[in-house]
Amino acid sequence: MLNKIKLFYYNNRDIIRITRYSLISFILLILTWTLDYKNPGLKRHLPEVLLLSSDVTSSFLSTLSGTFLTVSTFTFTTILTVLNKYSDSFTPRIVQDFIDKPNVLSLFGVFIGGFFYTVLSLFMVQNIDAKVPLISGTIAIFYAVAAMVSFILFVRRVLKDIKVSNVIENVYTKAHGLIEEEAKRRKASERFISTSQSLDEVKIFANETGYFYEVNSKALLAQLKGVKAEVVIEKKIGEYISKGTYIARLHLLEDLEMEGQEKKDFMAKLASGLVINVSKNDVRDYHHEMTNLIEIALMALSPGVNDPNTGIMVIGKISNLLGKLFSTNNFYVVLDENEKTKIIYNGYTVREELYNSFAQIVHYGKEDPMVAEAVLKGLYLIYMLADESVKGQVKEYLDYVYEICLDAMDTKMNRDQLKAIHEDFHQNRDDQSDAEVMKEGS
Repeated sequence: MLNKIKLFYYNNRDIIRITRYSLISFILLILTWTLDYKNPGLKRHLPEVLLLSSDVTSSFLSTLSGTFLTVSTFTFTTILTVLNKYSDSFTPRIVQDFIDKPNVLSLFGVFIGGFFYTVLSLFMVQNIDAKVPLISGTIAIFYAVAAMVSFILFVRRVLKDIKVSNVIENVYTKAHGLIEEEAKRRKASERFISTSQSLDEVKIFANETGYFYEVNSKALLAQLKGVKAEVVIEKKIGEYISKGTYIARLHLLEDLEMEGQEKKDFMAKLASGLVINVSKNDVRDYHHEMTNLIEIALMALSPGVNDPNTGIMVIGKISNLLGKLFSTNNFYVVLDENEKTKIIYNGYTVREELYNSFAQIVHYGKEDPMVAEAVLKGLYLIYMLADESVKGQVKEYLDYVYEICLDAMDTKMNRDQLKAIHEDFHQNRDDQSDAEVMKEGS
């Protein structure tokens, strides 16, 4: 049940953000209805300066209702303009990052709420004696001041986030935090035993069709109820899964003592802990942020945008993130455990991460000497940051990329530049840096 609530909030979070700020206006309406209509005697405890005449109140509310409606339209138009800028200049998948920022949808909700408050307050004012001083107009004035502060913060947000460097830095910072957390969890993870020692292995199949959103490890542990076992999730967060597709394995280290339909129902309940959603997890999945960076680089390298320097900057950031990710020899995470059961998520291998990150960039940028140089230098950086156990795979991929880029160069000078980087890597790669200091600074 809790899972369904979380997914509902995630899938509808945009409209919920707007609505929750609009609810403020209804709380204020209840307050003004109580003070101006239901129990006007309570206002004698308020300073006179806060009470306005009926005519002044009606004038303020009429003016503000039109202002709130106009600014709501303007705000929505501005948000759409920024989203179009994001989509055209970066990647359509990054627009949600701007929407999720503070002071964006909240501003829209504030102005919509202000419109509802002023219009409904104006309706109530007409039914009150003209001689009775009112508080609703004063509250509307304070609300308008708060709305203007929100608008200033929104303008500041737009001016800041419309810059290319800030957009890239925002995505990089988010990805860095998620990868740092992932690396720490990988270093701390330890399995029970080799899977070859398990008494039985049972496949777990998906209950639904959609994107693999997350693993509800608490639900899996509760379902296993102390059975000595390991649940190993093989599919990756963000992959599209069809109902009935193999998604994980249950390695039993003791007899489950179930057969037939009972066992089938048990496995179906286990599968419910592997959450499938209609959209990807763009909040907790570091790979989603990596994909955003890759797509920004590809957009910058495209002939339509033709901004290779931005692409080169992003390549450097991708390299730094991968180096941090490869700083451990584990490529699995123990998501949760007790004395008998472990929930294990198998992440991408070094080869998969490198291929996913650089394959398209190399394909579209291999003929640009500066881009090719940036990719090789990026892989060189990854090698220096990586754990000793994975350096060989990074070296192998660097050699592979070097051959592709070298064949694509059409002048001797460009080829010589790539050869110099490649030779330096092979001759000096293990004494070019203080590994510990680099890992701390990444």
